[in-house]
Amino acid sequence: MDNAENSGNTENSENSENKDNKREFWADVSMVAVSPVAIAAGLAKGVFDASTDHGSFANGFTAAATPIMRAGRNFGEEHGSLITRGVVTGAAGAAGARILHAGLRHLKL
Repeated sequence: MDNAENSGNTENSENSENKDNKREFWADVSMVAVSPVAIAAGLAKGVFDASTDHGSFANGFTAAATPIMRAGRNFGEEHGSLITRGVVTGAAGAAGARILHAGLRHLKL
């Protein structure tokens, strides 16, 4: 009975680990996707703060960029499975359309 329980726990932990890896992957991808916006916002806020004596450039940059990066990461973690389904469905649709187009080209109706 212990072996059956252990193997069941192993499968659950592997499945959980796989989900964590997917969440981490999409969190990282989403964070990279929003990084240009975060950098631009951070530069603008940092330059403004430094030039108007409202604080240092680094504090202004961090204050603007960090929430954007965190929001992108959270979005990827929360919606990773939906993103995966969308990517797979889009790829399947594109492949199907290409196959259909190639088939119709040979028919020349």
